[in-house]
Amino acid sequence: MRIGKIFGIEISVNPSWVFIFALVAYSIAQPMGPLSAVSLNTSERVVLGVIASLLFFASVLFHELAHSLLARSRGVPVRGITLFIFGGVSSLEDEPTTPPSEAWISAIGPLASLVLGGLFALLTTLSSHAPALALMFGYLAFANIALAVFNILPAYPMDGGRVLHALVWRATNDRLRATRIAATIGGAIAIVLIVGGAAETLFTGSVGGLWTTFIGWFLLNAGTLERRQSEVQSTLRNRNAADLIASPELRARADETADRVLHAMREDRVRVLPVYVADRFIGFVSIDDMAKIPLDELSRTYVTAIMTREEETEHASPSDDANDVLRRMARSGLQALPVVDAQGNLIGLVTRDSIMRWLSSHWTKDGDRVATAVRTP
Repeated sequence: MRIGKIFGIEISVNPSWVFIFALVAYSIAQPMGPLSAVSLNTSERVVLGVIASLLFFASVLFHELAHSLLARSRGVPVRGITLFIFGGVSSLEDEPTTPPSEAWISAIGPLASLVLGGLFALLTTLSSHAPALALMFGYLAFANIALAVFNILPAYPMDGGRVLHALVWRATNDRLRATRIAATIGGAIAIVLIVGGAAETLFTGSVGGLWTTFIGWFLLNAGTLERRQSEVQSTLRNRNAADLIASPELRARADETADRVLHAMREDRVRVLPVYVADRFIGFVSIDDMAKIPLDELSRTYVTAIMTREEETEHASPSDDANDVLRRMARSGLQALPVVDAQGNLIGLVTRDSIMRWLSSHWTKDGDRVATAVRTP
């Protein structure tokens, strides 16, 4: 859910954030929480808990804004910032082009959290006449410093892992190798967190141990996905859109109903088909478009009623960089990207299926694993 813009950057909240926001507010407001040293009634604890939780997530947002603003100043487009159950994430539309840029973009977040930690520590001192506020600010100072320390751990793809990646990239001049090394180290740290958290929960019954396990699991999966995406990008380097197009023989006619086209898709094992009127390309239809139609309506629905029309979509030229095509598809959420020549004639569609087929035929090791990354770019 989008909640607004800051400095032109879209800010969104994932539904999972509501849970963690409530959990942080509850942990602060409960009688045994950070405010336990002062005498407060229930209403006062709830109000301070909500305020502290809002300030904590404002701190997380500040951390991510530091990443995003520096990335933008270094020429890396920013798609937006999302707050979710594990904190926040800045969505960059491209990767930093040099190791120093990646290192600074990654390190600025923990540095911003340290600055906030210092500011909240100062507010703690200035609020000594109001013990409840002093305790709340003290908690926020500790939380921001802990956030900085945790993020600087060399667990890829966390900030510290990305700084490590930049250093290895600089040392080896090999981005893919750097990603593999950083992901391996990050995976080892994630496994330690998973095992340590599980052991803590098993032997002490601590909920904190379960939370540590979830964080480790998240890091392990995120690091694996980052590695696979890096391998995909490396494989597609120096390739263009013309290399990735689906077979132009596979197509749907504008006068066909959705059930017939769906049957053809299943037979040909494709998820997207171009739609033609005679020899003129007018759009494309996908399995996802079909899923929006009730089953009993498919036989009465023409593909032209549910397809993405040509004028509604971006186009690529045959010489466009393959990685750029993949990024454009991910950014737009489109199931396909038409590839047209200089005269505007369709050469074919680039789809996720066609990219995976190309990867499978050109990848000599772990091809299936690499192709999987295309499904969730």
